Formats: sequence, C-alpha cells, structure tokens
Amino acid sequence: MLLEVKNLRVSFKTEDGVVRAVNGLSYAIEKGSTLGIVGESGSGKSVSALTIMRLVPSPPGHIDGGEVIFKGENLLKKSESEMRRIRGKDIAMIFQDPMTSLNPVLTVGEQIAEAVQLHMKCSKREAWDKAVDMLRLVRIPLAEKRVKDYPHQFSGGMRQRVMIAMALSCDPELLIADEPTTALDVTIQAQILELMNEMQQRLGMAIVLITHDLGVIAETCKNVLVMYAGDMVEYGTAEQIFTAPKMPYTIGLLESLPRLDDAEHKRLVPIEGQPPNLLRLPTGCSFAPRCRYRMPVCDEPIPLFDFGAGHVARCVLYDRRTEGYRTLPVETAPAVAATAVAHAHGTAT
Repeated sequence: MLLEVKNLRVSFKTEDGVVRAVNGLSYAIEKGSTLGIVGESGSGKSVSALTIMRLVPSPPGHIDGGEVIFKGENLLKKSESEMRRIRGKDIAMIFQDPMTSLNPVLTVGEQIAEAVQLHMKCSKREAWDKAVDMLRLVRIPLAEKRVKDYPHQFSGGMRQRVMIAMALSCDPELLIADEPTTALDVTIQAQILELMNEMQQRLGMAIVLITHDLGVIAETCKNVLVMYAGDMVEYGTAEQIFTAPKMPYTIGLLESLPRLDDAEHKRLVPIEGQPPNLLRLPTGCSFAPRCRYRMPVCDEPIPLFDFGAGHVARCVLYDRRTEGYRTLPVETAPAVAATAVAHAHGTAT
C-alpha cells in the first residue's frame, strides 16, 4: 500500500471554540490507483489533503491524532526538513487556484526549474531544460518561448497545465489534486482530466483527486470516498457508488444531479437543511438532521457496515435493529450515473 490514512483528526482553534475539521478519517490508496474524494464544501476534503502534505497552518490548526503512513513511514512524525525533501519529489499537490499558487513575479520556467534543481540535484541549465520539457509534456505550445512568460500571461487552463508540469517535474509517486478543474469551462476541464490520466499512465503514480463534481469522479476514479462533516460516510468502487449507493447522503448527492433520461423531472432534488456546525458535532450520525430516514438510533455512534467487495457505508439503515428500513430508493442510480458521466465528457445539456 502506498498511502494509508488512519483515524486522522484535525482541528482549528477559533474565537467561538474548536472546529473539528477532520474527525477520524481513514482510507488507503495503492500504487498507480486513483481515489476520488467527494463531498460538500466544508466536509474536510482539502484539510485532509493539506495534512498529508503537513501544510496545515499551526496555529490555528492542530493535528489531534491519527497516522499518515507513506511507504511505511508516518509523515506526522517527520521533521519539517524531512517533509521539505518529500514535498514535490515523492508527494506533489495541485492546488485549487493556480493564479494564487504561482508566484506572480517569477517566470513559470523559474518556478518549475527551482523545484527540479532542489530535488533532482542538477545544474541550473539542466533544470531549465527540464522545465521546457515539462511544458511540452503538458502540451503548452511554443514551450521554449512560453517558459519565459509570467503567470498572468497564461489563460486559466494554461496556468493549470503549468501547475501540473510543476507537480510532475520530479516524478512523484503520489499526486494530490485539489479541485484541479474548478472555474474551468467544460472543454478545458476535459483536457486537464485527459492530461492527468495520460501522465498517470506514463509515470505510474497514484492520484488522490479531491472534487465536488461527481461527473469528474465518474470519469476518472477507480475508487470513491464520500466525506461528510470531516469523516468518511461511504467508500467503494466508482461502479458501486454510482449504481448501488447505500448512504442517504450519497444518494442525495446523486439525486441532486440533472438527469437526461426523464423529462418529467424538471427540478433538481435538493438535500434539505445545512451541514452540521463543526463546533458542535452530534454524537451519532452527522447527517441525521437532514436525513429522511432519521430514527432514534441515529443519535448513537454509527459503525461502518460492510457490503462486500470493499464497499462500506456508515448508516444504521443496515443495522439488524432497523430491519424494516433497509430498502432505499436507489432504482434511479444507474440513470443518475449515466448523467454524471455525460457531464464529465461535456455532453450533458
């Protein structure tokens, strides 16, 4: 196993109290595989990724417990100097907004070459040549000329390609992509996803893809982790999640997508209510206040239920004590999955 996150807990101190942003998260990813992490804003997706990189600002952030095992070693016990050697070389990250992630006063070539020279221990000339090669690799035209340009001289899609070039310049074993297609139009989004898939096939790296877009997940990911209120509520293959979802929250996410196959459903089906206050998380199921199947037992701690073949969900609907509630309205899931795939390809209307 390349990466194992075990019972990770991260909190932030605020004037109102302690916010539990990540609350007992566990998952693993194998070499060369792609894991999609999906959930609403504030579910802990980005914070969990920043924790892997040890980039959570402290204060106010604090890692309260858990382990992040990368190639058999716990990253949470590494010193800052050791993490600087790992970041960019073994684990790379693409951030949400390339305009704010790139230095506006340095050319893109200087920024890529700096990382290459630091981690690959090569000369300045060799690092510069590598920067040009990486821009070619991510299909930026006239790479020899554009390598001398500044970030503001690139379009949004091209800046994202520069970020990918920088992230892959040292051949990392794990790439964390945090909303890599946010604010990009559908055509550019498809190109970026295709590029990431091509680079994965070429380099054999694993990818953790963080997004709120189920279409992107359906298109690119082998396995899917659904997060809510800082923890995993469902995990399985993309096929399991899209065709046989178990957790009512997952079903709600799928039902909120526009459907192409049913003209009668003109309006989307929203998930009622708001995400819980992370200052005061409930003792039981965090989704219970918004769930149409809420029962008294939902106020107790909820374990993960195993449905076989690696598919698990955190919901008491599958507990023996709630036998009469087991049937969930998942008959529309295959059609919803088809819509998600259509959105990923940019063919949905």
